[in-house]
Amino acid sequence: MPNRGLKRAILIAMLASWASKTFLRKSGETISGRVLLGLRPSAIQELAVDRKIVLVSGTNGKTSTTRFLTKILRQLGPVATSESGSNLAWGIASSLMSPEEYAVLEIDELHLPSILAQTNPKVVLLLNLTRDQLHRMHEVKRVAEKWREIAELATEVTFVVDVDDPYVNYATATASKVIRISFGGRSHPDGAVCPQCGMYLRWRDGIYDSDCGLTNRSYDKKYEAVSAGERNAILANVAAGHFGAQWLTANPGELERTITKEIGEVESVIRLTKNPASWTEALTSVTSKDIILILNSREVDGIDTSWLFDVSFEILRGRNIFVTGERALDLQYRLHVQGIEALSSENYESAMRSFSPGTKVQVLSAYTAFFELSR
Repeated sequence: MPNRGLKRAILIAMLASWASKTFLRKSGETISGRVLLGLRPSAIQELAVDRKIVLVSGTNGKTSTTRFLTKILRQLGPVATSESGSNLAWGIASSLMSPEEYAVLEIDELHLPSILAQTNPKVVLLLNLTRDQLHRMHEVKRVAEKWREIAELATEVTFVVDVDDPYVNYATATASKVIRISFGGRSHPDGAVCPQCGMYLRWRDGIYDSDCGLTNRSYDKKYEAVSAGERNAILANVAAGHFGAQWLTANPGELERTITKEIGEVESVIRLTKNPASWTEALTSVTSKDIILILNSREVDGIDTSWLFDVSFEILRGRNIFVTGERALDLQYRLHVQGIEALSSENYESAMRSFSPGTKVQVLSAYTAFFELSR
């Protein structure tokens, strides 16, 4: 049970949240965590005592996987989590203010070591590691090193990992308890060099080997090759199975971050895409001949857009494409270099008005644009 000082801090944080919702019309989730940690810096550690906590981290898929894992564990009872996907310390503090026995927490990659140390989770689910927001994350190896340091120290934690990702495999290679999952191997956009020894990895049909022994030939469970979302759903089920939860099959809509909007009689399905890996995955799902691509370059989008040249847009050839956003010109030029022509539009709304009534448009959207459209 929280002591008197912690209870007082929680009450003040809840009042701050109420005021934010009532007077500012905001979610109130972030402010409650900020206030709580401001008053009680040790709140996360105190609130994590005697809880069954699962942490979820990775470059892509954290939010949808956290939501699905929460759904699975709710078979066993109420679960504390962040419905908005707030994955920094104040979001974690806010989620843990709920007293449920189970908690499923999405964690930003760089903040995982700190939150893991404070929460002493039962299970940590690691999805993937690829390049993302280079101005903040730098190269993938930096994150993998931080994960490896904390994983080696967390001797009581069970890590559930996708061993087909060489960086996730490296990060947990010296951990005490690991459930290694393989989906038969796949390529990795940053997997030329072994993160463990620095020599070139030997790749064949998605299987990698290194002179130092790092490989995805060794695993605890193996499943068929499926899409990224389906892989994450399987990993979530394995993590939940640690607590005795029954296996759940995910609906396709649960595996992607999408919203549907309509302007006039034109309907669009908008999918979040935020880095080379997620753009590559999203492009494989394109079926419409009418496409809108939105690219911004704010802090959370990634300021440097040179990563566009790490993505093949070949699947868009011959389609009716509009590009928009703050860096629409960058995107239009990237497509032009690959021989794919696109029209530039002032914004999403004007692009939508360019289509005939009854058209169904697929939209791939940068992070900040996606959340603006969500509102």
